[in-house]
Amino acid sequence: MKMRKLVILIIILIFTYFIIPRKNLTIVTQMSESETKGLEKILKSYSLTHFINFDIKRIPFSGHFSRIKEIMDSGQKVDIARVDIKMPEWFKKYIYEKPKLQAVDCLVMIYNKRYVTHLPNSLNELWDFIEENTIDINGKNFKSPNFDKNKIDKYAMFLPYNSGWWMSTIFGSEDKNFLTKNVNKERFIKIAEKIKFLYKNNLIPKLSEDFYDDMMKMFSQNEVKVIYNGPWSFSTLKEKKVDFGVALLPKGKDTRFSPMGGQQWVILNNTKSVNQVFKYLSSDRVAEKFYKYNRTIMPNEKLLGELEKKGDIVAMQLKMATPIDNKMDYILYKFFSDDFIKYLNDNINSEQLFNNWLKMIEKRS
Repeated sequence: MKMRKLVILIIILIFTYFIIPRKNLTIVTQMSESETKGLEKILKSYSLTHFINFDIKRIPFSGHFSRIKEIMDSGQKVDIARVDIKMPEWFKKYIYEKPKLQAVDCLVMIYNKRYVTHLPNSLNELWDFIEENTIDINGKNFKSPNFDKNKIDKYAMFLPYNSGWWMSTIFGSEDKNFLTKNVNKERFIKIAEKIKFLYKNNLIPKLSEDFYDDMMKMFSQNEVKVIYNGPWSFSTLKEKKVDFGVALLPKGKDTRFSPMGGQQWVILNNTKSVNQVFKYLSSDRVAEKFYKYNRTIMPNEKLLGELEKKGDIVAMQLKMATPIDNKMDYILYKFFSDDFIKYLNDNINSEQLFNNWLKMIEKRS
């Protein structure tokens, strides 16, 4: 009799569970497809215990602030979004509450284990690595007198010379004052001339408008041995079955500089349920789950300490990374996509290039 009552009770509870109305909550994210799968796993248990149906909309990273606005302008509800920490001013009027960091990131050196046996540990070693491992169609490298720079078969490194984010790793490693008005002129010009040398001799790939996709494609197809990229790329490389390793960025005279970026959660619809989910996504236990599924790191001191003890390269590089605000991000973008390209193509000289950089930095100050 007791068993029968217990069975009936269980049936009633199960029935009640399934008929309880669910709340619908929409999250918009610019995560990669594989990262989004990790988010789905994290939200699954929350969904079961809090009676919420999550609708996760994935949008491209490029122009994601404008894309989110377009979704809301079309009448669709967006409750929470994951956005870059470099938020434009015009978007801030749409958010409630203070944003919560979802992940901090930096650039690290990623190499193909199949082809790289000795890693460059310094910038000088990196220059030698590029000259020795960029190979023409006849199997000759740059140091061979018969090297044909117009017929490159495989590159040693993909260096996005038009991107301030990537180029800051080179200039900033050589001079810790690169982003300040105390920038060292001699070191600045030395690095600029070295990159121009690589560019003129076709020792680094020429760039298209979408260099990032080209970089990932070339690395995945074994056409380039080393790239600088962030932890967000690891899941994509694993999906493509690339046998890759991760290392700290090569050291310049001063440091191993990387810009620090990050992603954050923002509330776009202020309700009790949304705030509860927002709090959950920002919790320590979710930080550990994000690392488990996506290898993304939240700025959690305990987690960072544990990862550093385990020799996690991203956590170690993050300790040396420098946060980049909106203004500096724009300066880097403007300078390297414009002035530096003019310099590489002999439209301005190294003296003019340095003066242009110094003016932009002083204007910011």
